Amino acid sequence: MAMKINLEIHPERAKKVARILIKELEKDGIFQYKDLPDDEIRKVSFDNKEELVAVLSLITALDYMRDARKLWDSAIETLKDKSLRWIFCPEEVVKKGREKLKKALLKHKIAIRKERDTDIWWNISRTIAGEFGGSFLSFFDNFDYMVDETYKQLDDEKWHKKFPNLSGRKIFPHWIRILSEKVENLPFGNIDKLPIPVDVHVTRATFTTGCITGTYKAKSITRTVRNLVVKVWDEALKNEGIPPISMFRPLWLLSKHGCHYRKNGECPRKKECPVREFCVPGRVVISAGRVDVDTYL
Repeated sequence: MAMKINLEIHPERAKKVARILIKELEKDGIFQYKDLPDDEIRKVSFDNKEELVAVLSLITALDYMRDARKLWDSAIETLKDKSLRWIFCPEEVVKKGREKLKKALLKHKIAIRKERDTDIWWNISRTIAGEFGGSFLSFFDNFDYMVDETYKQLDDEKWHKKFPNLSGRKIFPHWIRILSEKVENLPFGNIDKLPIPVDVHVTRATFTTGCITGTYKAKSITRTVRNLVVKVWDEALKNEGIPPISMFRPLWLLSKHGCHYRKNGECPRKKECPVREFCVPGRVVISAGRVDVDTYL
């Protein structure tokens, strides 16, 4: 159980961090890196937009509590295997059935949680095939492509069952970010109103840069922490022309290639860090199974 909340957000500080990171990302990258694991999909060619959207959507649904790089590598191996391309067609999935789907998902390790991952893929496919003519684009069209309203409407128990993970508070904005970056001419509206996707890397980078400070312990990234991360970036980016979901990439890269190496309050990559002036003293230990923070400005 989490201890008493003793955390403070610093939106003005976050605004300064955002400006620097966005500029560095566009210039040379963060620690010379620009790509995320999901960018690997660019190595694959697709016949049409519908297929690309289906692939990105179904893979993203399994992007939880696992190594994203391995997930997307598995996706590419599966796409290269012509005998398995049917798993990305919801109507074909329904025709072939759950057991054949499970076997296909396990072949190149797209699924690592055998039953749960299969259920997620199966239920989403059934929903798209049964209610939207097998088309993810028809799904978005049904909501007039207004992603903020879609996000709100999907936050419902009914949708969580029919559209597992993709309807969730973390993965939905992550999904829209991926689609908006990789699929041309999707007429999404109000993307700027979506919250930042909160994962281990985004949370870690938010704390190491002092955008949130204080003392807190928990066995996971709790709703308390998630809500504060969302809040600080929402407030920081007002009138900045930077949608919160756009901060996922630079923060993820900052953490993955920098803050990840921080130990005992010291970061060996600090001299190379574009936001080193914001690196806070104190303890920041953040993983999927642990949050232990004690920082100050």
